[in-house]
Amino acid sequence: QDITEQQLLDNARREFVANVSHELRTPLTTVKSYTETLLESNIEDEDTRRNFLEVIDDETERMTRLVKELLQLSRLDNNREKLNLKELDVNSLLSDCAKKVMLTAQAKQQRVECLFDDDIQLHIFADRDRIQQVILNVLTNSIKYTQEGGVIRINSCAQGDAVKITVEDNGMGISDSEISRIFERFYRVDKSHSREIGGTGLGLAITRSSIAMHHGIIKVS
Repeated sequence: QDITEQQLLDNARREFVANVSHELRTPLTTVKSYTETLLESNIEDEDTRRNFLEVIDDETERMTRLVKELLQLSRLDNNREKLNLKELDVNSLLSDCAKKVMLTAQAKQQRVECLFDDDIQLHIFADRDRIQQVILNVLTNSIKYTQEGGVIRINSCAQGDAVKITVEDNGMGISDSEISRIFERFYRVDKSHSREIGGTGLGLAITRSSIAMHHGIIKVS
């Protein structure tokens, strides 16, 4: 009996549980230590107290985001995520997404360039919220991993009976050996840098699953 596939699946599950435990333990440790300090120390300085509470709030938000994304992945895995398919205009959606990330990009002196023609309508049947989440996920990653003064370009075109959307940046890039792994759950190309930047390490896994539900393909080069 060939148990190789089952063994790989078991290993993946164990690694996944270990990763989830680690991702939750880090903010929990921070929250506990800061809370204990506030309870046990007589900190009279209001600025210090506020700083401690802001750290606790940030870490709690991080855990909430992680749990939310884990639940979404679980629904995707078990085909319990229902798509609300409607006809939508791709370029209109891309324009909306570009506006949503504009302030974040401007904070790093970056330019977000929309190369598509607003007058050209490209219609697809899709779940608007899911596709918007995918595009925002990719755009946010581009902004995070592109240096100050960088450029993010968004484009679209008809390709047979499908639509091709591209997001391009001039950021730090990814080595060929790691490109195939970036859609894995919790996989980070540069772990120390990624933790510094933030995020749960689940965004691209959710993105790939959402695109697969739409019978689409997502690729990186």
